[in-house]
Amino acid sequence: MKVNRDNRLVILVICIILICIVTFLGFKTHGEVEELVQQQFNEQQLLLARQAALGIGEFADERVTIIEILARDRSEDSIDNITGCFKPIYEETSGFYSIEFIDTNGVVVYGYPEYRAPIGYNVYAENRSSVFGSARDLRETEISSSTALFEGGLGSFIWVPVYEGEEFRGVILGIIRMSTITDRFLTPIMQNRTGYVYLIDRNGKSLYDGTRREAIGKNYIKMLKEVNTNASWLEILNEQINGSEGTAVYLKEGDESNSEQIVAYAPVRWRDKIWSVGISVPASEVDHLIRSVYAKQMIFLSTVIAIILGGSFGLILMFSRWNKTLEAEVESKTCDLTRTNEELAQANERLKELDKLKSEFVSMVSHELKTPLAAMKTSAQVLELADVEEATQQEMLSIITRNIDRQTNLVNDLLDLSRVESGRLELKFVSVALDTVIADSIEIVKPAAEEKDITLNVELPAGLASVKGDSEKLTQVVINLIFNAIKFTPKHGRITLKAKETDGQVEVDVCDTGIGIPAEDLDKVFDKFYQVDSTLTRETGGTGLGLAICKGLIEAHNGRIWTESELGKGSTFSFTLDKWLKDKTD
Repeated sequence: MKVNRDNRLVILVICIILICIVTFLGFKTHGEVEELVQQQFNEQQLLLARQAALGIGEFADERVTIIEILARDRSEDSIDNITGCFKPIYEETSGFYSIEFIDTNGVVVYGYPEYRAPIGYNVYAENRSSVFGSARDLRETEISSSTALFEGGLGSFIWVPVYEGEEFRGVILGIIRMSTITDRFLTPIMQNRTGYVYLIDRNGKSLYDGTRREAIGKNYIKMLKEVNTNASWLEILNEQINGSEGTAVYLKEGDESNSEQIVAYAPVRWRDKIWSVGISVPASEVDHLIRSVYAKQMIFLSTVIAIILGGSFGLILMFSRWNKTLEAEVESKTCDLTRTNEELAQANERLKELDKLKSEFVSMVSHELKTPLAAMKTSAQVLELADVEEATQQEMLSIITRNIDRQTNLVNDLLDLSRVESGRLELKFVSVALDTVIADSIEIVKPAAEEKDITLNVELPAGLASVKGDSEKLTQVVINLIFNAIKFTPKHGRITLKAKETDGQVEVDVCDTGIGIPAEDLDKVFDKFYQVDSTLTRETGGTGLGLAICKGLIEAHNGRIWTESELGKGSTFSFTLDKWLKDKTD
């Protein structure tokens, strides 16, 4: 009996010791889990803010670039020809509220859509000529601060001067409605979530507020200073208008319970403008994540203590097992948060990469525009000489014609890509004979191939089935793929076009003996703005839009396009199209 009492006493002592140890570890884990979840949540919110900010900046920069290209490309055209481009730009690109032309006297003479253009409005008479005059005098694009529109809401105004040599011809004004930006990049962030998103400019003016529509257009900082409250949020806003990014905590304004809000903010950098995106969510969202872990922890502690008090020596093994379960749960929650943050970080890096590629693209397009302009200018100067021989005149006119075609092709590529991305591409599906498409394409690219002494081979099976598609667009795809192969195939190389029938489809292959593509770049060659080797591309010419356009056109045909390559041995670009069914009517 004494032994049993001693054993019970030993077990009781062991139970008490184990209970104390478990309780201590539980409280210690409590603090570690809370700190870890809080840190991961803050990083997740900051990545969301960065992603939205980068998206807004890229969207706005693309709209400015479109207007600038129009102003440079059409600077020598008549005003009617310049304004004639407004409608296709407005309809084939998204984001513009209206596009207007202001003449040298500061009067709006044309706009599209016409019902949104204040024809006859004089910026001088309305004392709004400062930005107009700045764009004219500096010969640079000017972007106004967000201003109230006649129809309501806020808008950003893009003023691009048009010069023909030294002659000022007027200003193209593009207006982006702020609600267009916020509906696309900010509103979706808080779907099915608690909290709100806001956007402010460098002066603290509210450009968007997801919960207080009445605050839009007002100055947050001025409002807070007038009521002399919420100093913590005022400090956050001051950090935002200085272009900083980060996370912070403030007390919710007007909340009697003084509930805490977590805010993550990141800057939007658009030319000389700095805006800031803020995402504000209740701190209770973090508590919800923590409670799910704490619930498991409390179940664990209660179960262990109950089993220990039951006096079973097997409690030690069970304790170890439950402890591992708890660690696995914490690790699982941590892994989920880490995985989410990694995915957001990858998306953020992708956006940064696209932003970099876009900058390189703009630089390349500028180069591609300047080069033919320089050639045309030189040829025109030669033609001005009085004693120019007729042969020389013909050669100069030929140079001018080629470079006009080159610029036209660049603008067409930009418009094609815009149509594909906006979903406004119109296709006329008919029965298309691929052998005819390939033959027509060969005739067009043959001079370029002969210039590099590249052999063009065509290997098509007899009786190749027709496909369902738009003949003109499919010809454009094949021409782009062959030109791409010619560009990166050395002299005396070989390009082979093949085709074969598969299950309900026809596969076309364009094979070359060129320099090849690194394996890590195979998944990116069809991306917009992406170039495997920008230096080599700059040397060989082109904007790098061809493969992106090919991908859009093939996918619009419900087809698939891909590439296989080996460095130093060449590349094969392939695409598939649905067969034209014999019993199908046009």
